[in-house]
Amino acid sequence: MMGDVQFVMGSHVSKTTLTLGRGSPSKEPPVFTLPPRNTRVCQGGTARLEGKVRGFPEPQVCWFRKGKLLIAGDHYSMEHSARGSFSLVVQEVQDDDGGRYTCETVNDAGSCQVTVEIIVEGNAGKKYSLPSSNRAGGSLGVPAVENRPSIWGESPPKFVAKPSRLYLKVGQSGKFSAKITGRPQPLVQWYKPVRP
Repeated sequence: MMGDVQFVMGSHVSKTTLTLGRGSPSKEPPVFTLPPRNTRVCQGGTARLEGKVRGFPEPQVCWFRKGKLLIAGDHYSMEHSARGSFSLVVQEVQDDDGGRYTCETVNDAGSCQVTVEIIVEGNAGKKYSLPSSNRAGGSLGVPAVENRPSIWGESPPKFVAKPSRLYLKVGQSGKFSAKITGRPQPLVQWYKPVRP
């Protein structure tokens, strides 16, 4: 018995459900509904990596650099709200703060990781600006392209939560769920194998 396939689009996260009836799991593994993005910052400036996560029970968020857990203090500060918003703030950024940072979110149902990069620019005199001959209309309020957060590159599809086996009696309802991340947005299809 086939059901409807529903696609719920989020930022870089695809949630798909094959519904055979009612019922949902009480625990939900964490998933980034708004992943943090790469950012550029001038030396001496403040870098802010922020995003949103959801799951049940409420996921915890940790940040790692070069495999080591970051601890809040004078240089790093971390925030995490009850609504799933989180951030890592790096104060007075220097050259050695540039590089990759891994954000991990964990709850009883599972975990999820994403890695982003802080790119440190030289001193303020070396900022790039848009050429005056560009086709954007020459508006002075437009920030330099290099100072905007970088767009994520491609990443292969990956199961954040895999479907699990269901044991049902005849006439009983059931539900398969899966969560997949990837860029560009993965296409998800469900198949029912034909038994010989």
